[in-house]
Amino acid sequence: MPDVASGNSVYSGDHMDERSWKIGDLAAATGLTVRALHHFDRIGLLVPMLRTPAGHRLYTDSDVRRLYRILALRQLGMPLAHIADSLDGDLQDFGSAVRAQLAHVERTIETHRHLRTRLTALLQATLRATEPSIDQLIQAMEALVQANDFTPEQLAQAKRRHLEPGFPDRFAGWRRQGTEIVTELQAHIDGGTDPADPAVQELTRRWTAVIRDMAAGEPAMMSSIYARIERKGPEVATQGVLTARVWDYLQRAFAVGFDT
Repeated sequence: MPDVASGNSVYSGDHMDERSWKIGDLAAATGLTVRALHHFDRIGLLVPMLRTPAGHRLYTDSDVRRLYRILALRQLGMPLAHIADSLDGDLQDFGSAVRAQLAHVERTIETHRHLRTRLTALLQATLRATEPSIDQLIQAMEALVQANDFTPEQLAQAKRRHLEPGFPDRFAGWRRQGTEIVTELQAHIDGGTDPADPAVQELTRRWTAVIRDMAAGEPAMMSSIYARIERKGPEVATQGVLTARVWDYLQRAFAVGFDT
């Protein structure tokens, strides 16, 4: 959270010598919007106890601490409706929120390390070839995928597809094809096959075709699928179809590049 040390002093009752911020000042200092702070007030999540003589909100140090915890819990994915129950605690609870947020940041850093490796591979491929492949560009686009894995529009599209006749059979087919490809890739890994080998590249084409079919041919959806694999880990994101070892090998095959 940005520095909020520019607040004004308060000289009233129990809050004597405590700093205070008008809503616009606090919004500007923290990077939030006035609308967001109004919303937190309206739903009872952050209700400043002080008012100016004219009746305007005044936020104190304790309000700022509570606001930090709200934002930390939001970053960890907790719905606003559940945050209030987690806020009424002591300093130890605040420390728990900070530790959880720190763990979240460390996971994000690790994800970005993976993305850095992939972008470095993309750059190297660009230096070797006239133009990077579509799949290499998809990997680079994953760096732009932030917050949720899928946009609301993508989730709505996926829900519509799930309701289409025959979708369970198509999903089973994707899973079967993915499992077969992963099994063959594992055999190449065990045999020490170079990711640039034509047989591996053909498997990479087949993998991409499956993902493209799952994404209804939309590159943005493909990027979100790959970002989910990266963030959650291959085993979790694919429900056991893809292993970490095969995913690493597949990414190296992507970096070599192939015609699509």
